[in-house]
Amino acid sequence: MNNRKLLRVVLPLVAAFVVGATWFTIEKPHRDVGEEAARYKMVPEELQGALSQGDSISKGYLNAVVELLGVVEEDDGSRVVLNGGVIAAWDTIREHRRLEKGESIRLKGRVTGYDDLFGEVRMDGLVILGDTP
Repeated sequence: MNNRKLLRVVLPLVAAFVVGATWFTIEKPHRDVGEEAARYKMVPEELQGALSQGDSISKGYLNAVVELLGVVEEDDGSRVVLNGGVIAAWDTIREHRRLEKGESIRLKGRVTGYDDLFGEVRMDGLVILGDTP
């Protein structure tokens, strides 16, 4: 009899905890890369070189916010390709202007991975910090 009473109390509490934890995990607020401070400041070639090593040092760059000073190779409105092997998707929350090919610019974004096959660094949450002289 005591086991039934215990189950009637504990089971709903456990279920409520599981539902609450799941809800909290799913409904996390959007990560605002534009407001975060950059952990690293470099040019695309340096970032590509660091991630191509594939060792434990390169893992420090994954999911980190990185500021890049680079030259635009292509901008199709949803992603930017920088000389030096970086492909970055724009932040979907902030407005941004279209970049011109050959333009030197300071950008900031989150490193999401490295493509070994093409030798490209992948980033998202890209925001413009400013033009370079």
